[in-house]
Amino acid sequence: MRLKHSVRNLAASWSGQIGYVIINYVTLSVFNATLGKEYMGVQVLFSMVLTIMSLSELGIGSAITFALYRPLAEGDRDKVRSLMRLFKRAYVTIGVIIITIGAVLAPFAQHLINGETTLPMDDLKLYFFCLVLNSGVSYFFSYKGSLIYADQHKSTVAIIQYSFQIAMCAAQIAVLMLTHNYLFFLICMIASSLLQNVVIAAVANRRYPYLKDKVGIKPLDPETLTGIKKNIAALVLHRIGGIAANPISGLIINQYVGTGMATNYGIYYNQIVMLLMRFLDQVFDAIVASVGNLAVTESPKRQLEVFNTAFFINALLYAVTAVPLLCLFNVFVGDIWLDPSYEFPLYITAMIVALYFFRGMRSAAISFTGAYGLYWQTRWKAVIETIVLLVLSFALVSSLQIAGVVLAGIISSLCVSTVYEGVMLFRHGLKASSRQYFLRFALYTAITALLAFVAFQLCALIPLSGIAGFLIKAAVAILVTLAGYALVFWRTNEFKELLSIFRRLIAGLKTRVGHSS
Repeated sequence: MRLKHSVRNLAASWSGQIGYVIINYVTLSVFNATLGKEYMGVQVLFSMVLTIMSLSELGIGSAITFALYRPLAEGDRDKVRSLMRLFKRAYVTIGVIIITIGAVLAPFAQHLINGETTLPMDDLKLYFFCLVLNSGVSYFFSYKGSLIYADQHKSTVAIIQYSFQIAMCAAQIAVLMLTHNYLFFLICMIASSLLQNVVIAAVANRRYPYLKDKVGIKPLDPETLTGIKKNIAALVLHRIGGIAANPISGLIINQYVGTGMATNYGIYYNQIVMLLMRFLDQVFDAIVASVGNLAVTESPKRQLEVFNTAFFINALLYAVTAVPLLCLFNVFVGDIWLDPSYEFPLYITAMIVALYFFRGMRSAAISFTGAYGLYWQTRWKAVIETIVLLVLSFALVSSLQIAGVVLAGIISSLCVSTVYEGVMLFRHGLKASSRQYFLRFALYTAITALLAFVAFQLCALIPLSGIAGFLIKAAVAILVTLAGYALVFWRTNEFKELLSIFRRLIAGLKTRVGHSS
């Protein structure tokens, strides 16, 4: 049953993500062609600021979602209603706080831009507030989606979210081509966010009709409330680390190097690296609810086996994307998608790919840590990571420019977060030694680095350019990575378990096809 839920959630997430990624890239291409790089810089820069403002969520959603697992499994509707009432009050308050803070900051929006701009100051203030409003209104109804998620039906939420996002992009493309107006572009975004969350709330009300019964909702028991408060207190620190990882780095680049370079960094990291990470993390997001159940029902030995398999899949997925990313990052950004003004030198590109790989390699550990509810045990990790990131960024940006900020991200992620998460997960969740985890991490990293070198050299020998050359080089890089991992790991239990999962998936697909024919 756990595999069935995970596969269904994964299929919905990937299908929607693929459609959204494609149309999002088309949208940004049209955006660049119709409005230009100056507006692109505004979009990237203001989005970074709003990501930092999302700290006001405080991790409440994750803490209450974790608290929903058991009452949903036990059919305790009264407790679910109590938790959802708390959720609603918290999220409405957060939405109001974000909109209020945004209204206060909007008059100063023009001061965020480092460099010359031809955009009217009043327009910048309006653009900033529209982005704030889009962020704030999403909290008014989105809390009900967390109930569906906790009940192992994330596919339902994913289908709705991606349907609206794809429709939004289509509307934005039409608006840009017809009007060349950034304000109308933002209005499409706000309308999509609002309608999307209204629909999710309606689906939750239909699936869980007892939520509409407002009579007799009991206060949460002290034990549950204490647990939620404890996890929120820890998650506040986690979210500080989470927001520091990317937008603060971008803002430091904006302040010390310029808005133009911050825009390029945002394109590379936000629009490519982060999209790839969200795409691959669907694997782990899709199984988190199932892992939460696994922690209660399976033996410690079986839990460790499942984690080792998940970590191997984690490494394989990030290797098979990091290698072609290194080979084709600049080609995609400068020649196929946007224009050469957005390109970085190869050494910076390689560092961004390394940052992507190291952060991505933590996905399995992060998912299992969340499923075990180890927010409190790992609370100081985010604080230490943020301090290291900030200190190193400020120390290195003057001499190394963008490379210094990216290097700071690599060091903080690898030396702080990876170590802390691994130790805490194995000590408090899996109840085993973390030594094998770090050895596996080092092995997967070394193998991936070697395969990246081989693939890069092979791609350099291919004389083709354009889309045809891009596709052929991508195929070569992917095949080199898959072949290398198969050659090294084909005898391991994790590789065999992965093959077993594929066989079960194929058998399931054949069964479905047989029934439908």
